[in-house]
Amino acid sequence: MQDISHIFRSYDIRGIYGKDLDEEIMRRIGNAFGQTTKTETVVVARDMRLSSKSLRDAFIAGLTSSGKDVVDVGLLPLGVGMFHAWQHKMEFAYITASHLPKEWNGVKFFHANGIGYLEHENYEIRDVFNKGEVSHMKGAAAEGNPQEIISDYISYVTSKIRLKGKIKAVLDCGNGMASLAAPELFRKAGAEAEVIYGDLDGSFPNRNPEPAEDELTELRKKAGEADLGIAYDGDGDRMLLVDEKGRKITPEQTAYLLLTYALNKENGPVVANVECTMVVDKIAAKLGKKLIRFPVGHPYLVDCARKNKACFGMEFTGHYVVPSIFPFDDSLAISLLATQALTESKKSLSEIADEIKMLPFKRINFECGDAEKFKVIDNLKTKLSQQYNNVNTMDGVRIDFPYGWILIRASNTGPTIRLTMEADSDERLRSMEKEFSHILKEEIKNSGYLM
Repeated sequence: MQDISHIFRSYDIRGIYGKDLDEEIMRRIGNAFGQTTKTETVVVARDMRLSSKSLRDAFIAGLTSSGKDVVDVGLLPLGVGMFHAWQHKMEFAYITASHLPKEWNGVKFFHANGIGYLEHENYEIRDVFNKGEVSHMKGAAAEGNPQEIISDYISYVTSKIRLKGKIKAVLDCGNGMASLAAPELFRKAGAEAEVIYGDLDGSFPNRNPEPAEDELTELRKKAGEADLGIAYDGDGDRMLLVDEKGRKITPEQTAYLLLTYALNKENGPVVANVECTMVVDKIAAKLGKKLIRFPVGHPYLVDCARKNKACFGMEFTGHYVVPSIFPFDDSLAISLLATQALTESKKSLSEIADEIKMLPFKRINFECGDAEKFKVIDNLKTKLSQQYNNVNTMDGVRIDFPYGWILIRASNTGPTIRLTMEADSDERLRSMEKEFSHILKEEIKNSGYLM
């Protein structure tokens, strides 16, 4: 039997449909999840990927065969489904591969408080999966009403977030899940909303489901006729802002906008993952906030924000959490909050972005198989800890220098190792890139993986 343990990742399950993942495997995953989850009823939703409906059906069949009851709420953006589960104090499972290409799929698990399953919990499901099924055939499946859930979600969010003036936003839904709720949310909040790529299409015909890796050509053009543009990822749990000049706004600049103009009266620290740049430290210091770091991954973001009573949390990839709205990350609400902040500021988005000076920064992906990548990281933790000072192995290997830092870590969502770097000059950044690219390539080669 094929070993598919690698699809059980630190904060979700993901694999290539037809290769790593099929309906039978997903049915067994549903059964294993049912054996580990503590609640008797689970909310299940899905995205619009071409394989999601059949995988959802298989997952529910496995989950009910474990004795659990299911409320199937159908097609919903991830945050909207999580909102429903949170309101009803139920565990939540969402069929998606988030921002990955169309051939991928998987499932994310969440506790009733909005915190995604952490690494040890996903690995517990893996261990139960490997042991085999327990079948009681007792569970029942009922259907929820997606439109009612969207309506309840919009009412809740618009009671929390109020725009302070007229504003126009262009919403690039990328043929993904945000299109089911974002346009109505913005219009109910009083914004003028123009939508592009608003039809659900699991083949992603117009752009990459990962906004940060796409040029966003159409959005950047149309943003020039509006106050801001917003691009969402495939399942609608992350977003990226574009200013009226068509420039992509960095996560750090987005954090500055939110903290300065929407969250300036809130108490508590700021939490940011180990990939976030030194600019976040400077923003927190400027606003008199303590900064706390955590490992990469949306469950760690939500968990760290909760444990530290943070006013705001962020990941470099565009996950944001504002606990005064939701205890979990949700890009639709955060994008509306960013729009509110812009109305509060009385400035253009480009003016606000220009107040934050970004340092030279680079992120490079190196191909490395799922079977080898974590071994590479473990070897580098040992070697680099002996060679350099100020080494942090919380998540991968981060080395801080007086003039910048580098981070080498394995992606939890694909066969990739990432080298992330920031420095106070282009020259130093090029030097770091040359040195650590060579180190990483050699270690990947020594692992037996052929690039």
